Amino acid sequence: MNLPDRSAQFSQQIESMFGAIAPRYDLLNRVLSFGQDIYWRKKAIDSLAPLKECCYLDVATGTADLALEIAKRRHCKVYGVDFCTPMLNLGMQKVKRKHREKTISLVAGCGEALPFGDDLFDGTCIAFGLRNFSSPENGLKEMMRILRPKGRMVVLEFSMPENMLLKWIYKSYFDIILPVFGRFVSRHESAYKYLPESVSQFPQREGFTQMMELAGFKQVSFQNLTFGIVTLYTGVKSG
Repeated sequence: MNLPDRSAQFSQQIESMFGAIAPRYDLLNRVLSFGQDIYWRKKAIDSLAPLKECCYLDVATGTADLALEIAKRRHCKVYGVDFCTPMLNLGMQKVKRKHREKTISLVAGCGEALPFGDDLFDGTCIAFGLRNFSSPENGLKEMMRILRPKGRMVVLEFSMPENMLLKWIYKSYFDIILPVFGRFVSRHESAYKYLPESVSQFPQREGFTQMMELAGFKQVSFQNLTFGIVTLYTGVKSG
C-alpha cells in the first residue's frame, strides 16, 4: 500500500491541529477509546525488552502518558520527544505532578530527525503517531538509527477489524460518532475527521510490517488488540 504524497505544509498542519486539541486530548483519549488506551499502552510496554539500567525513547510522546507508564513499570530512564509544544508542555506538567523529573526527560524535536545520536537506546516506542509523520518511512529509519544493536521498537497504531460485522460497527463509530463527539469536546472542526481518514490511508498489518522490514528491522511481528481496532507491531535492530 502506497502512502499519499504529503506537502511540506503537512507537518505544520498536524502540529497546529494537535496544539489546538491539546487541553482536551487526554479526556478524549479516555472517552473515545472507552478506556482501552490504558490497556493498549500496557501491552506495548510488555513488548519492550525488560533490561536493567536501560534507556527508552518514546517518540511522538504527546502528553507523556506512555513515557510515564514506562517509567512506572520499568524503573528506567525514559526520554520523550514531540514537535508539538502545547502537548509537550502538558506532558511536562504531568511528569512534575508525578515526581518523575529524575527518570523522564521530555525534549522538543521531530520524529523524522530525532535529536539524539546513534545507538543510544535499548528500546523505542511510538503510540498512534507514525501515521501523522510527513514521511513514516523516515520515522522508522530514525528509530532504527537511535537504537542500540538488538534494541527493540514497538509501535501501536489504529487498524480496521478483519471481521466484516465488527468492521462495519467500528467504521460506523469511527466515521460518524467519533468525529461529531470529538468536534464537540475538542472544539476543533477537523481533528477527529482527520483521524479516520488517516487510519484508512495508512498501511495495516502485513503492509506495515513490510515497511518495518524495508527500514531494516528484523524479527518483525504484529498482534491484534481489542478485536483488531489497534495493532501492536514489534521489530528488532540486528546486532
